[in-house]
Amino acid sequence: MKIIKIHNLLVLSIALFTSCGNNNEILVNTNNDLQVENVEIKYGFTSINRENDSELFNSNLKTVFDGKYKNNLSTIFGENDFLIIYDDKFYYSFRHFIFTDFKSSSPKGHEYNFSLYKRNDTILCDVDIIGEEPMKFTRFMSEIKTAKNKLGNTPIEKAGTIYNMKEMEEEKQ
Repeated sequence: MKIIKIHNLLVLSIALFTSCGNNNEILVNTNNDLQVENVEIKYGFTSINRENDSELFNSNLKTVFDGKYKNNLSTIFGENDFLIIYDDKFYYSFRHFIFTDFKSSSPKGHEYNFSLYKRNDTILCDVDIIGEEPMKFTRFMSEIKTAKNKLGNTPIEKAGTIYNMKEMEEEKQ
């Protein structure tokens, strides 16, 4: 009887510990006639071995922002892939790699800041990730209708090896 109670207590403790997750926050702002309500952010894992970016839209990514933060972003050590969509017409995908500390069951939270704005007929996205694994960049969003001709947001013929994280080449803006 005592062994069963200890076992149940251990199982309950492990379940509570692993379900705590991490404290992440997503903040989105827009300007130049863009609306936050038209921003959708999906999160999960996508293979860099995909044929083209159109596969991103058929993946099992979960929506973590749809006009407002859904309070359901729980990052993991390793590959954390994001797909930013504006008005079902533009997209940008990237990978935030979080290195393990070999001490914790999950990474500490990050603050994910996304700012979308127009420049001429294109939309740019500033990403500023604050936390243990910071990341900051600005990129042009691609039109979804061109996704079958792109890989890692890059025209397929220019893509080469895609890592889609910190090794991202700087784009000329």
